[in-house]
Amino acid sequence: MQNTNSFKTYLDDISVKWFKNFIVEKVENFRNGFIEDNEPGFGDFTPDLNVTSYILSKVKTDIETISKYSDIKDFIEKYSLNIKNNDDLKNIGSAAQSELLETIEKNPNNIQEKITELIMKMQINNITKNLNKSLKIIETLLNKLGEDTLLNEIEYEDLEYILQKNLEKTLKKLKEWSAENPKQSEFYKEEMDIVSNDPDFQKRKEASEIIEHYFGNIIGQEIQENEIEELSVENINENSKIIVFNKGIMISEELRGKIELINCIFKNSKEFKKSNV
Repeated sequence: MQNTNSFKTYLDDISVKWFKNFIVEKVENFRNGFIEDNEPGFGDFTPDLNVTSYILSKVKTDIETISKYSDIKDFIEKYSLNIKNNDDLKNIGSAAQSELLETIEKNPNNIQEKITELIMKMQINNITKNLNKSLKIIETLLNKLGEDTLLNEIEYEDLEYILQKNLEKTLKKLKEWSAENPKQSEFYKEEMDIVSNDPDFQKRKEASEIIEHYFGNIIGQEIQENEIEELSVENINENSKIIVFNKGIMISEELRGKIELINCIFKNSKEFKKSNV
């Protein structure tokens, strides 16, 4: 990569590679859990394979067409649910419930297909929502350092400061969650110290993967199947176990996404000016 490139072109290249790799992994993990592993979170429900294949094929085709940062934003907008306060699981659940009731009224024989579609929409929405939070890093960098700035005009120390400050916002959220849930946070205490303090972003990346794995594969198992089956929009509140744990899962995914993106940016740190050189 030549240092005569603009900063925007540099970030475009990095963000596209990062996004495509990350979302393909997430979509594939979801597919495996939804179709092949009969993930407990879906209870006894059997997805409609035709609907599943159609939606996943469409998503993968759209991923392949992404070539620049603006394409990523278009993709996220396309696959994000148009729901007020999209971070609120209760709002998402209420919207899904309304859509399902409407389907039952119009075509009661189409329930399996509709439930499959709704589950996939919500899962893909969660994936894109978290990746979008990580991508705020790109927007912050361009706003503060300038789209037309050349790579050899960027001070490494400025870049490092902006990225660290942005990362600290997500770290703060996870630390707050951990303080409120000390029993669970004890299991990733060492990794939490690494992602917070280690100067080596490769080590931070590895630690963030462990934290995300813990949230995605272990903490979720603490929610009993009967708790999911008995869950309804009416009895969801911010203290519900599924809400609390889902919040932690989303934060851990956001953290890993940010750290991986930052690590990608730092891998070419030689392109930037360093005041101590």
